[in-house]
Amino acid sequence: MPKILSSDTPEVEFSPRPVKGVSFYVAENVVAAMADHADRGYEENKEVMGLLIGYILKDNDGIYVKVADAVTSDLDADEASVRFTQEGLEGLFDSIDKCEGDAVVGWYHSHLGIGCYLSDVDIRTHVGIFGDETGFAIVIDPSDSTIATFSCGREGPQKVKMIVMS
Repeated sequence: MPKILSSDTPEVEFSPRPVKGVSFYVAENVVAAMADHADRGYEENKEVMGLLIGYILKDNDGIYVKVADAVTSDLDADEASVRFTQEGLEGLFDSIDKCEGDAVVGWYHSHLGIGCYLSDVDIRTHVGIFGDETGFAIVIDPSDSTIATFSCGREGPQKVKMIVMS
């Protein structure tokens, strides 16, 4: 039975964050999977992307996110752009249903040899998915093995500290 997504805001669980002042935590195996995906795309001279699945939590300092999984699907990609194919969306939704986590908390994509930043297209994509809500973007440049995390609220793109957890 597929998960039923609702536009209602679910109750956010209270749980003290592992490190004060950090709002983004990601499982080590998810980082490894994203890096491997980016490396495979780099070998083919294609960008890659996927969604980050996890938990939105709160503590006395506010909202934070724990990423438990990442999913992707068939992509239409070249060296400077990437998007999910229409045919791949059903598989993407099926993959989300099988993930640990109860929310799409972000997305990831690669840049090939141009560094880790959010382009104007990336910002529009991010705001289109998450608006001003909690959502994070990870950018990986496999040419030099760099990775950066961003939020993108009303103040525009901001780099965010990321804690990798085992």
